[in-house]
Amino acid sequence: MKQQTLIALSALVFSSSVLANGGFEPNKKACVNVGKEITRVSSEMDTAKSGIQKSWLKRQLNALETKRNSCSTKGYKANSQEIAKL
Repeated sequence: MKQQTLIALSALVFSSSVLANGGFEPNKKACVNVGKEITRVSSEMDTAKSGIQKSWLKRQLNALETKRNSCSTKGYKANSQEIAKL
């Protein structure tokens, strides 16, 4: 019984961590693209007029920040030279 509970709990923790970043798997190109998307969403948020649009962009920005943190954890960081190459 304890073993079944431990397996179920482990599966739950693993699945919630995968779902937290939407199944995002960090790699060099994806992490550079996250940086570019953060820049785009931030500038769009500055020009947004509607409260609904700002709210949606803020949620999108939070999701992108989570992805960027995932990239940092895996050792990928986007710098301006990498962005210029793409």
